[in-house]
Parts: sequence; structure tokens; C-alpha cells
Amino acid sequence: MEQRKQEKIELIKKSFELKHEKKYKDAIQTLYKVLELDNNLDDSIEILSQLGDLYVLIGGYDRAIDQFQKILSLNNCHEYAAQQCFEIYFKLEQYNKALKIATKMCENNKSTKSFYNYIKTLIALGKNQDAIEVFNNLDESLKMDADILYLIATISEDKRKIILERIVELDETHVNANIELAGIEFNNGNYAKVITYCLNLIDDHPIALYYLGKIEALRQNHTNAIKLLYKAIELDKDNNDFYMDLAKSYVEIFWLDEALMAIKKSINLSISKNKIEDLDEKYLFSGWILIKQHEYKKALMNLNSISKDSKIYQEAQILIQAINLNNSNTAKAVIELEEHIKNNKNNPILMETLALAYKELKQTTKAIAIYQKGLELYPNSIYYTLELIDLLIDNKDYQQALKLIEKFSVANKNCPSIYNSLARIYYRLNDKQKALEAMEEFLKLDYNKAESHYFKGLILNDLEKYEEAKNSIYCAIKIDPRIAKYYSQMARSLVGLKEYDNALLYSKEAIEVDNNEINYKKQAYEIACLTGKEEQIQTLKRQLELSEKLLKSSR
Repeated sequence: MEQRKQEKIELIKKSFELKHEKKYKDAIQTLYKVLELDNNLDDSIEILSQLGDLYVLIGGYDRAIDQFQKILSLNNCHEYAAQQCFEIYFKLEQYNKALKIATKMCENNKSTKSFYNYIKTLIALGKNQDAIEVFNNLDESLKMDADILYLIATISEDKRKIILERIVELDETHVNANIELAGIEFNNGNYAKVITYCLNLIDDHPIALYYLGKIEALRQNHTNAIKLLYKAIELDKDNNDFYMDLAKSYVEIFWLDEALMAIKKSINLSISKNKIEDLDEKYLFSGWILIKQHEYKKALMNLNSISKDSKIYQEAQILIQAINLNNSNTAKAVIELEEHIKNNKNNPILMETLALAYKELKQTTKAIAIYQKGLELYPNSIYYTLELIDLLIDNKDYQQALKLIEKFSVANKNCPSIYNSLARIYYRLNDKQKALEAMEEFLKLDYNKAESHYFKGLILNDLEKYEEAKNSIYCAIKIDPRIAKYYSQMARSLVGLKEYDNALLYSKEAIEVDNNEINYKKQAYEIACLTGKEEQIQTLKRQLELSEKLLKSSR
């Protein structure tokens, strides 16, 4: 007898180990061996319960039901077996069978769980009035249960909000009630209440984080919005589409690469979920971003994907005009755009496209006027503000640009682009130290931009801080090794450090990346002269002379 008992213990232990290793079928076979050894009623019920759970894990719902029904035949009041049978039938949408189980559970035990199951099944069967009658006949203590009240809220359209608020009074952390109330108040613009409901939740919830991110975006705190939206995505990558709003916040702080990546994921999610109706807006947005990045062929592919029946088809055609600015007669395209804007003066895409055309024609003053008009219409637009600042800098109107930056930075001190603009202004005003400080602030907020590390290195070279410049430019090359000017600037740092051989290697790399730029060949020749190595000097001299000759002949 003792040996049989020990064998049973070892088999049960083995079944748990197999379950932990996710070897569910092997665990099932082991438990059947235990049943052969067992003649104890309580032990048999426990083994049958474990078998039922294992069959659920492998999707063998019929076999799982068999095990739980065997338990109920041995003990018709066994709560766990009844609950598992109920959950399986409900999952399989066999609601009539689920209702029979729920009814029996209510007869055996008038508990909160039993009545929750009963009301839930009546609602699933569309018997809403029956569900309400059951609820009205419950004891007062059961009527105060937050989960049961939530079921009633789902079928009480007129009193839904009142019931949800009552649920939160009873259980401040009730997830579904808080999330639904947050959604209602968000749509009503009551953002303080939205924040309260979202913060009621003990654990992070993706929808709550999404609402908080949206509110931060509306307040123009896009850095905070991005952090919150990104956390929401980490918790829910598939069920909800948070990528579109993430992309919009990235655009607002001018992180176009990140915005494009987010919108691509949003497009893929819509395709995988067969939400074709969502795609047109996303194609339009990605097309616009790609135009800003001068990726005109890719932009055209997105814009041409928009249906002719779409409400935004006309806007897509306007963006296609923007692409044509780079492929055809820009002046002619401007005339057409100006005609369009007469009938649709406040269209942001038209305004942006026309401004782009003016920039292409070097009509900076007209482009500035467009963005000023845009800011009148959309005074909180970070995008329009940053575009206007850049145009003012291009127009050498540094004082006006500085005033706009000062005003803008009060509410947006964590926007990296303002520090890039400040660095450009100070550099042009020959205040290299202030330019450097601005770039350092930029890199604290956005360390992953190769061009920013390059610009910092350029300023440091100008200040003759060659070792620091070398480190900064190395970061730029590491992030994006395809840019010739980075190697040329590194060569400049190394010349300052009198490391002429290394400098020549980087200068030659610049030529390798861009063989058409004569200045890189001049730099290589000058560095070769510093090395004193005659063979290299003569080779690079010949290359330079040949390039100069070709350049003259092409003029």
C-alpha cells in the first residue's frame, strides 16, 4: 500500500513538472496513470480537475468538459468544476448550455459569482430585460457588486454613465468602468476627469495611457505624449492602433523618421485587421511625410493607393502636385496651387504644398507669409512654428526667429528642434560658444541624429577643440556612415590634432563616398602635403587637376 502511495506521489509530481515545461500531453498521460492507482474519491476529483485544466490548455474543450462533468457526477456542488464548464461553454458561444450551468450554480450557491455568470449569459443570449429583472430581484448586497453593476451598465444606454460612476464609487480601481468613463469624458472634452479616471487604475492600462498621451498632445507636450503612447503600445501591440497618434506627435516635434516608422506600423495593423476604411488617411499622412523627406517615388506610391471615392482623394491630388514641383515646371504648378487655394483658403495641406513651392522657387517671403497664416489658423501648431522659424533663419531674419523661439519655448522647452534652430542662428551670428551650448541641449533630448553630432563637431572644430570634435563626429559616422561630409570633417579634426596619416584616410573616404565633390579632393591633397609623402602628394595632385579640368569643361 505504501509503495502504491509513493508511486502516486511521484507521478503527480512528474505531471506538475511536465505542465511547467508546457508538455501538456505528457502530463495528461501521467495523470491517467495516477487515476489507475487511485481509489480515493477526493484525490480522484483533484486529478480529474487537473486533467480538465490541461485539456483546456491544449484546446481540447470537449475532453475538458468530460473531466469536469465527471467531477460534478461525484459532487454536484463542486464550484470549480461548474465554473470551468460554464467558462468553456461561454467561450465556445454555447450560451444555452452555459445558462443551464449558471442556473444550477445559483440554485446551489447564491453567490456573487453565480449571479454574475447568470446575468452575463442572459445578456449574451440577448435577453436583456430578463437580465434586468434578475438584477432587480437580487439582495441589496449583490446589487452593490461592481462587476454585476458593470454588466447592467452594458445594457443600460440611458443610465450607462450614472451606473459607471456608481461603480467607481464602490470600487475606485474598477478597470472597465474607469476606462469607459475616461472615454466618455474625453469625447466631451473634460480632460481633468479623464486624468482622474485613468489614474484610478492600479496597473498601467494601454487605453488609459493612450488617453493621457492624447491629452498631453493636445496640450502641445509632445515629448510626454510620445512616452505615454509608446508605453501604451508596449502593453498592446495588436488590439488597438495607437501608432497614428504617435506618428502625429513625432511630426509635431519634427522627428519625421520616427513618424514614418509609426505610420507604417499603423498601416500594417489596419491591413492585418482588414480595416480597409482606415487606410486612406494613413496613406495620405505617410505620403506627406515622404514628401518632406524628398522620397517622392515612395510618396507617390502611397498617394496613388488612395481610393477615388475617398473624402480625402482631392487632398491626395494636391500632394501629388507637390511631388510634381520636383519633376516639372514649378512656376506652372504654383499657379495651379494658387487657384486651388482661392476656393479652399484654410486647407492645411494646400497651404503646406504652396509654401513648399515658394521655397522651391526661393520665394522665402511668400513662404513665410503662408506659415504665418497657418499659425493664425492653428496657433498651437508646433509644426507651423518650427517651419516658420527655419524660414526666418533662411531669410536672415534672426531677431524675429529668436523672438518666436523665445515665445514657443515657454510651453515647449523639451522640443529638440528649438535648440537646433538656436544653434543655426548663433552659428550664423558667429557666436560659436552659444551655438555649441544649443547643440548640447539638443543632444540631451535627441541623441540619435547623425546630423546633430556632425554639427556639434563642426562647431567644436571651429573652436579648435579638436579632440572633442573628433568624438562627436565619430558618433555621426557611427549612426550614418553614408555621408561624405562627416569623413571630411573628421579629417579636419585629425589635422588639428596633427594626426595627418589618419586624417588622410578619412579624407580619402570622403572622396570614396562622393567622388564628384572637388573640395574633398582639395582637402586630401592639402593633407597629403602635410604628411610629406611625395608619392601620395603627386597622386592626389593629379586627381585634383583632372577634376578641376573636367569641372571647367562642363561649365
